[in-house]
Amino acid sequence: MTSARKKRLLVVGVVLLGILVSVPFWGQGLWIDFCQQRAEKNLLAREPEQALAWITSAERFEADNPRTTLLKARALRKAHDVEGAYAALKQYFELAGATPAFQQEQWLLKAQVGDNSDLQAHLSEILIEPEGSIQDICETYVNSCILNYQFDDALQILQLWEADFPTDPLPNFMRGKMYEHNLAWKEAGTEYETALRKDPGYAPAAYSLGRIQLTLKKTEAALEYYQRAVDNTDQPGPAQVGVARCLRLLDRNAEAKALLAQVLKEEPETLQKAYQALGDHKATALSAPQQEMAKLELADKNYEAALKWLEPAAEANPLDLGIKNSLMLVYSRLGRKEEARELGQVVKKTNEVLAEIPKLLDRVQETPGDAELRFEIGRKYLKYVSEEQGVVWLNSVLAYQPDHWGAHRELANYYERNLSRGPSFERLAKLHRERARELAPRPQNSSTTATSEQAQPTGEPVQSSQP
Repeated sequence: MTSARKKRLLVVGVVLLGILVSVPFWGQGLWIDFCQQRAEKNLLAREPEQALAWITSAERFEADNPRTTLLKARALRKAHDVEGAYAALKQYFELAGATPAFQQEQWLLKAQVGDNSDLQAHLSEILIEPEGSIQDICETYVNSCILNYQFDDALQILQLWEADFPTDPLPNFMRGKMYEHNLAWKEAGTEYETALRKDPGYAPAAYSLGRIQLTLKKTEAALEYYQRAVDNTDQPGPAQVGVARCLRLLDRNAEAKALLAQVLKEEPETLQKAYQALGDHKATALSAPQQEMAKLELADKNYEAALKWLEPAAEANPLDLGIKNSLMLVYSRLGRKEEARELGQVVKKTNEVLAEIPKLLDRVQETPGDAELRFEIGRKYLKYVSEEQGVVWLNSVLAYQPDHWGAHRELANYYERNLSRGPSFERLAKLHRERARELAPRPQNSSTTATSEQAQPTGEPVQSSQP
């Protein structure tokens, strides 16, 4: 063998050895890229849980990959895990800095919880040069507009969204939710039906049509829609509760009870995600199955058994009016007259507030920038209807008037009552308490101390218990 040939063989051997050594690294990079692509595909299909599974696989090989971390923040936001999304977005900032993708995801995350001021300000530019899915941007923006009762803004984007993506059922579904909110049952039903024509397996639309048919006392039709939702989702619990409600109304109580027993075996967190996936409030998961089971017991006059379902449900969802009404009936039947009387007063006041709210909402549409009006609505929601919706309204006050003392104080009280729910609640409790102290009216002398709160422009806040 000549010396030149030996040198050539040596060079080839070194190259082959380099290739063999680098294969694991090339393979690792290809796998991470594959996982990221699969996660993006799942996000486009609105399947955040599946996306998170692929993201977890990618993280096993590289925990600090910026693209993976950004996808994680996006998927957690879509899965309604605001705390997790905030942590992932913070990690992405540490890895990549304030990139355009970071800024957009930050605006989307804020809008997810109702603060859409930044997203509104930059909406045109990010729709022209989006970082991610245009449909995701539209969906998040429209949801935030609905939360803030900015229906005209929502309808404009829905029209553009539907024109650009005519086969997407979500614009029709979201428009249906707006009509349903305004008690326009026929119009809502038409939009949900259109969504189902576009995608016959779109479970949220079928589920919503079941709810509307029940409202219109069309039990047989409602049962068909709820069953259709059950057949087209991996998380059928909420639709099964709807089926059980229909079965009870059709005097098929044994079937209803068996179905509810199946649903009640699910973990509360899993059931909450299922309700959100179908476009319903997650708080419903903590009370709807129990309330239906209680109604079955009430039908058999098993008041003690009904009470065992209602009291935990009332503790888990204390603002649910349906539970209050059922509890009042049970207390009365069991001879617990004083408890029934006290609860009756709460129900009476709640109904009065519920009668007032539509009038206030009509006024908001006329003067959307009225911070005091939004504050009044926020307080009523927070105390009588829904804490989550109350928080959204109070945050909308701050979007129009950042130095509103009453809004900061109410939010501080709310977050302090819920400190156990995570670090973000602690952070927000501290932030709003500090701002409330800074903005609190200062008496000029001791003689004005007693009247200082009466003179404040934001009104006396609702009294809230401290932790």
